[in-house]
Amino acid sequence: MPEIINVADLRDPNDPQGRSYRQVNAERQHAIPIGTLVELEDGERLYVVFHHRDCDQTPLYGLSLKDWAEEPNEFIRRSRLHAGYAEENLTVITAVSES
Repeated sequence: MPEIINVADLRDPNDPQGRSYRQVNAERQHAIPIGTLVELEDGERLYVVFHHRDCDQTPLYGLSLKDWAEEPNEFIRRSRLHAGYAEENLTVITAVSES
């Protein structure tokens, strides 16, 4: 029977400690703070409103309008959230200092 192997569980050849891709990604921190204005590759500008991770633990970002958190209706708030953006697909426009 064929064996299914998840790529995230393979050894990262660039990691001197011999960890898997998933373990290496889990160590990575989100580099763009919540509240930062970013630009997408198509020129659209949104704010980072949420940090999350992919199934292989890659840091990802949720984007929305600045007043996203002020929306009291959870269903409307979720519909305005665009999630799953990787850091390399975002350009920081206005950085926010983490306090």
